[in-house]
Amino acid sequence: HKEQTIVFLMAVGRLRELCQRLVTMAGYPIETPVAIIEKAGCPSQRTVVGTMETIADMAEEYQIKPPSTIVVGGVVNVLLECDDETGVTVTGLVQNMT
Repeated sequence: HKEQTIVFLMAVGRLRELCQRLVTMAGYPIETPVAIIEKAGCPSQRTVVGTMETIADMAEEYQIKPPSTIVVGGVVNVLLECDDETGVTVTGLVQNMT
């Protein structure tokens, strides 16, 4: 799964179930990166990044609503910045256009 990318449209309401099934039925590791892009291309676009294990809770915390696009896979990390001191990749609400 490391080199695979999956994109889901309009599935934010089933995000927790989706991630659980990808882990249990498709064998994705729980640390697989996941991003949600809410209102993509709009002035109010927001991007939230986590993992299979954390993204559903983050979506609730940041009150992510449809229309949203969910991206699963290592490609999520391509544009993220890594903290130089800790080596930790940024997660959570990483982009808020408003």
